[in-house]
Formats: sequence, structure tokens, C-alpha cells
Amino acid sequence: MQAKQQDPRPLRDTPATLTPGHAPPLAGWRLMVRLFVPLSLGYFLSYFFRTINAVIVPQLTDDLGLTAASIGLLTSVYFLAFAGMQIPIGLLVDRFGPRKVQSALLLVASAGAFGFAFGRTLPELIVARGLIGAGVAGSLMVSFTAFVLWLAPARVPATVGLLMAFGGMGAFVAGAPTARFIAAGGAWRDLFFWIAIGAVGISAIVFLVLPEKARNHSESLRVLLSGLGRVFTDAVFWRVAPLTVAVLGSGFAIQGLWAGPWLMDVAHLDSASVGTHLSVMAVALVFGAVACGPILAAAQRFGFSVLQAVGVLSLAFIAAVAGLVLQLTGLSMALLAAIGFLLNPISMSYVALTARFDSSMAARVTTAINALVLVGSFILQWVIGAIIGLWAPLAPGVYPTSAYQAGLGFVLGCLVVSWVWFVASLARANRPVSTS
Repeated sequence: MQAKQQDPRPLRDTPATLTPGHAPPLAGWRLMVRLFVPLSLGYFLSYFFRTINAVIVPQLTDDLGLTAASIGLLTSVYFLAFAGMQIPIGLLVDRFGPRKVQSALLLVASAGAFGFAFGRTLPELIVARGLIGAGVAGSLMVSFTAFVLWLAPARVPATVGLLMAFGGMGAFVAGAPTARFIAAGGAWRDLFFWIAIGAVGISAIVFLVLPEKARNHSESLRVLLSGLGRVFTDAVFWRVAPLTVAVLGSGFAIQGLWAGPWLMDVAHLDSASVGTHLSVMAVALVFGAVACGPILAAAQRFGFSVLQAVGVLSLAFIAAVAGLVLQLTGLSMALLAAIGFLLNPISMSYVALTARFDSSMAARVTTAINALVLVGSFILQWVIGAIIGLWAPLAPGVYPTSAYQAGLGFVLGCLVVSWVWFVASLARANRPVSTS
């Protein structure tokens, strides 16, 4: 008797085929400008906000008397709000189109930045940070949807790669340039005030420049939610998701916050050197985004699937985090550069998961995994701070090296466990299945 199979697609994945929406594929450089400029500015802002706290931690600590646990909570709220908005944004974009949704969201981010600039207590800053996270939560998924709607399928992957590279420049600006601004006597409150003004300007650019969504027949909310349920009950999704969440969540937690304190308290670097290290990490992130396509092509040329390539790259990522745990401070720049470079290529697991479903479900698949990644980032960033906070500070905001070893050691343990689960699941899924 032949066994019933719920999903004929194997775990040996192939790249997802991107199909355009019903909007006519307008050609020419003018369309690229109208799409790329406003969307890339929003994604730049998203990465800037994600990374900025790693640079201003000393000022926040001095001005507000925050502990390591408080800093971890404050910074990680960004990811919690970001994650909570993923599914609603997917539904809103389908209903109202990328232009209206993104311009409105950036106004929310601007309100959060104003709130952060004027906040005086930890709860006020937490609410403001949450608004920032919610406001920039659609920067990648809205861009992805707009590219699929307006560009020919062959142009979408390269354009997404360029967008991610431009976003990495936001992390770069949040590194050395911001550190120089702070070192020169600049106030973090002034910085957030002017960023808030800039967010209003970017919102206006998005509303005025981005093409309007072409009207088409959308699926009902019931059908959309049914498809989302299929994603969350897919067995392969849960074989891949833990490693993706552990790698990207820990990478965002390190880049967005804990790399800075580790460099100061463990490697004993000054603020200018910390800014330089973070900028190098951001530049590596940009190169990693650009390298996604070539890495994927090379893996397939040598007979590796996308997920097999992700497994190998994840092992390299784990080795880099182990270097931080072992406190190899002489290799600090190389370790952080490796972590930054590997984040975007490892996110190719999104492509592998999307390939398992119909192309009409691409947004739901990516928002589902993205929501988990961001919740993981929130949890890991907060837990690292809570573990570090178990040690008595040597001075205000300064913790012993053993505290960082314990906090990052917890992250390393999560990475190893999820990698073992991924490899075991991959091997099990690719065994021949009896049909009798």
C-alpha cells in the first residue's frame, strides 16, 4: 500500500522561483530609482536603529544608571516589537500596498525616535524603543513585496541583495561615525532627535516616490491565515527554523548590543576603537549580502543544496562565536567581521523554506520565519544581559570578563544544540522513504 505524502517536495531544496504580481513590469532606470531609493532609505534606517545602542551604551548607563539587564531589555524590545508586527504587516501590505504601509510605519518610527530623545525613565525609553522597532518592522518585507510586484523575476534576487547591502551601511554609520560624534561631545538625545526628523523626511519620500500598488484580486483574510497555518505546521519548517533563529538571533544580539560592551570590558578598547570594530563588522555585513548570490551559485555547482550550504556556513559562525567565548581578543576584529559577513548568507534558509510552498505564499513563509528570528533576538539579547548582570560590576556599567564568558557561552550552547538538530534532521529527511 502506498503511503500518503502531505508534501512531495523534498528537503533537498531548490531556489524559490519569484513571480511578479499583477502590476505591469515597468522597465527602465526610472522605475529602479522610484523603487530602490525610498525603500533602501527605510532599510538603512532600520539597521541604524538596530545597531545604535551598541555605541551609546556608556552614555545610557551614565545618564540613566541602567544595569546590564536593563540595557539588554531596553535594546531587545526593538526585536520584540519588530517580530510582533511581521504578520500584521504582511496582511496590511496585501490590502493597502507597499507605499501607504511603509510611509505610515516610518512615521511610527519617527514618533519612537522623538520619544527616545526626550524619555527620562526606563519605561519611557522602552515604549519609545518599541515604537521604533514597530515602525521599521516592514522595511525588508515591504521592499521584497514591492520588488516582486514591479520587477521582472530575474531582477528580484539581485535587487534584494543590493537592498540588504545598503541596509548594512546603516549599521556602518551607527558604528565609527556615531562613535566619533559621541567622542566629540555629541549627545545621544540630539542624535535621536535629528534621526526622528530624518525619518519623517524618508516617510514623505516613500509616499511621494514609490509606485502605487496595482489593484488585483487579493485572497481573503481566512485564506491568508489558512496558508499561514500550513507554514507553521510544516515539519521541514521546524527542522530549519531553530538553527536559523539561533544564528540570526544571536548575530543580531551581538551586533546590535553586546559586541560593544565585550570590546570595552573584555578586549579593553576605547570608544573610538569600538566604533571602528563595529563599522568593520557592518562593512562585512554588506559584503556578505552581496556574496549571497555567488555563494549560492558555487554551492549548487559543487552539488550542495541551499540547506547544506547553510549548515556549513553556520558551523563557521559557531566557530566565530566560540572565539568570543574563549576571549581571543587579539582576533576580535576578525571574529566580529566573520559574524557580520555570515549573517546574510545563512539567511538563505529563507529561500529554501520558501521553495517548499507555492510562490503566492512567499511573503507568509518569510514573515513567519522572520517573526521567530526576531523573537529569538529579543530573548537572546535579554538573557545575555541577565546572565552578565549576575556578576557584581567592577565599576558602573563595567563587568568582569567571566560574566561575558557565561553570557556568550549560553548563546554558544544554543547554537551547538540547534546545529546538531538541523544536521540530524537533514540526514533523516533525506533517507529513502519506503512506499510499501
